[in-house]
Amino acid sequence: MFRGATLLLAALLAWTARGDVSGMRVEVYPLGLMDFELAAKVAAEIVSPAGKLFPDKSGQRLIVLETDERHAALRKALEKINVPPKHVRIRVAFQDALQTSRRAVEVEGQATIGGVRVRTGSSGSKGASVSVVGDARDATASSLVEQELLVISGGQAKLFVGHEVPDADWFWTWGCQHGLWMGNIRWREVGASMRVAPYVIDRRIRLRLTPEFSYLLDGQRMTTAVESLTTEVIVEDGQELDLGGLPTENREFTSRFLTGFTHSGERRALGIRLRAQIEP
Repeated sequence: MFRGATLLLAALLAWTARGDVSGMRVEVYPLGLMDFELAAKVAAEIVSPAGKLFPDKSGQRLIVLETDERHAALRKALEKINVPPKHVRIRVAFQDALQTSRRAVEVEGQATIGGVRVRTGSSGSKGASVSVVGDARDATASSLVEQELLVISGGQAKLFVGHEVPDADWFWTWGCQHGLWMGNIRWREVGASMRVAPYVIDRRIRLRLTPEFSYLLDGQRMTTAVESLTTEVIVEDGQELDLGGLPTENREFTSRFLTGFTHSGERRALGIRLRAQIEP
């Protein structure tokens, strides 16, 4: 954040040093809970070719070099979109799906013993009274956990995905390749979560979903958000979403991210369904 602010200041000083900013002045516009992209778009339509707009997303503010007249127009435009924020209630259903193998054993016979059907005396083989046939089948066990959050429009919340990700080494390699972290010190105790940022637009809700990792690195607890894989969707009030079915630039990342461990150490796929509703 400090590096970004320094670069903005340096760019502003370079611009004013050109000497063609007569009648202009710099003003900083803190945006608070206002939608940053919307505010930047509004400002871009007002700032003249001779002026300058510096959007500082990390600081949630706009830095503008303009005339008094243009500054007055911008303040008025920002006031129109700076409406009192609504609250969004987010209901989340986590569905664990655990694939297990179950062996169903069938034998020729008429009796039922311990759940196994037995029919004796029909094998036709000397010295054998029962014929056993093995049939391997897969079964799926599942459990449902629900969570409810109340988030202000323009704010954000965190949905916990898992205490420990099964593919920590794969994510570490992927992150190094994409500049998220570096070095030979491997992370430990890697957990996964999803950052959810709702914003109310009339009677619809824009949701920004960003995967995050929490981990120990060199003895320190750290959190890294994968901003490059942020997904943005606009839903109707009360509409339900399947997070695993959303479009993504990296399907393998999403599939591995939505996988965890059971208490017994088995891998399990995790389905997350999310419903967002605007509070009255």
